Amino acid sequence: MHKSCKFNYLFNATLSAIAVILAVTPANALPEQNINTVVKWAKTRPQLPTLRYNSEAHGYDGTKGNLYFYADVTSENGTVTKEGITVSGDKRLKFTTKNANAVKLLQNIYNFNIANDFQKSRYITKVGRDQFYRGQKFAYIAAEVQGGSSLQMIPLNKLQFINNAKYCQTNQCDV
Repeated sequence: MHKSCKFNYLFNATLSAIAVILAVTPANALPEQNINTVVKWAKTRPQLPTLRYNSEAHGYDGTKGNLYFYADVTSENGTVTKEGITVSGDKRLKFTTKNANAVKLLQNIYNFNIANDFQKSRYITKVGRDQFYRGQKFAYIAAEVQGGSSLQMIPLNKLQFINNAKYCQTNQCDV
């Protein structure tokens, strides 16, 4: 009986430790993380393509079926500045907060928390074709593109980009 109690104690302690590790360790790779983390994470997602460096785009990208995924990177330290998903050829999927197919795709690629953050995000404005949303964790830029729909995820502290985009809509400048 004593060995059984000891085993149960160790088993429960191990399970608790694993639960704590899983709760602390990010289950996905997001903007503001290192590109190496994102590339490794993408390999674990069956929906995502293998990411390769693209010098023209200053980041990593790849295509798998009708899904294109990219991660822009700062050259100084390899930090991801934004991530984007474009889905082409699927008229049922449009990156809007009310489109169940888009929310489900985000849940499958990232997790429930990111999908929920996008779904509950607040519409801010539209600049050109881009629609800006503010979530609790991230900001999102959705657009209808030729033959598909795209979504970019950026850190909340980068929402100044919206003001720059509005300014450049009426003034000549480079964003």
